[in-house]
Amino acid sequence: MAPAKDKDVVVQHKLETTAEWEAHTEAAAPKDWLYVVEIYAMWCGPTEAIHSTLKKLNVDYMGRRLKFFLVSAEIADSLEKYRLSSRPTFMLFKNGELLETIDGVNTPLLKKYIADHLADGIIDVDEVEATAEGEEEEY
Repeated sequence: MAPAKDKDVVVQHKLETTAEWEAHTEAAAPKDWLYVVEIYAMWCGPTEAIHSTLKKLNVDYMGRRLKFFLVSAEIADSLEKYRLSSRPTFMLFKNGELLETIDGVNTPLLKKYIADHLADGIIDVDEVEATAEGEEEEY
C-alpha cells in the first residue's frame, strides 16, 4: 500500500457535538494530554494559514500526548462569543483546564505554549505503534 499523500494527513480532528467538546475540555478529559483546539465561526470556516505549522508540530511531537482539534463555535453555548469573529481562536487544554488562549494566527506563540505545557518524557507508545502500522486513532 502506498503511503498517504501529505495533503491527506489529518492533523486536526473535528469535534462535532457538545458532548465531544466537553469530553476534551472539562474535568473528565483524559489526563496528561495537551489539546490544541481551533475555534472557528461556521460562516468563515477554519483557517488554512496555520495548517502547515500544525502538520510540522504533529511530526515534531509524534508519540507525545498532543492532539489538535477543530470545533465550530456553533456547537456549544460556551463558545458563543466566537461566532461572529473571522479570526480563529486557539485554546490549549490539559486535564480539562484551559491553559492558554491565542486570538488569531500567532505561530511563534502557539509553538511556545505547546513547548511550555507539553509534559517532558511522556510518550504514548500505543499511538506511535498505531501510526507506524498505519492505523487510525479514534477520537
